Amino acid sequence: MVKLENNSHESRTMKQTREQAKSLLNQDLDLQPSINLSKQGQAFFDLLLTLVSDSDVPFCKVDSLQLSLLAESLDQLQQSLDSIHSNGIMIGDKRNMATTVYNSALKNVNDLLRDLNLTMNARVKQLLNNVQSGDVDDPFKALINDD
Repeated sequence: MVKLENNSHESRTMKQTREQAKSLLNQDLDLQPSINLSKQGQAFFDLLLTLVSDSDVPFCKVDSLQLSLLAESLDQLQQSLDSIHSNGIMIGDKRNMATTVYNSALKNVNDLLRDLNLTMNARVKQLLNNVQSGDVDDPFKALINDD
């Protein structure tokens, strides 16, 4: 973990690492999709952008591809769910192909959420790390105190 502020002597490498970390945290999050998205996919991308901009984890332009793929996978997931709900799992005596798309999209969404540290477990771990390092007040402290 890199401390953003330091008053003591440090090596040139550590100083460069600190400056890079600061620039990553202070950059403007003006990401655009890296792939062409449908209207619904663009809406998912915009929602994801809002979610990650509120996050403590820095995101940058290279994350645009993963966010775009996540938005596309969420769009595919929604379309396959719509097909399954309207046509059922079986169409005649054959399995609805939307179930295959659904399973694939669900796996992709889970993988991308985990890679971007957007799962519930990753966010809780980040919150605990921030509380332990003193960067954030403990959100559960008021609940535990009996004052």
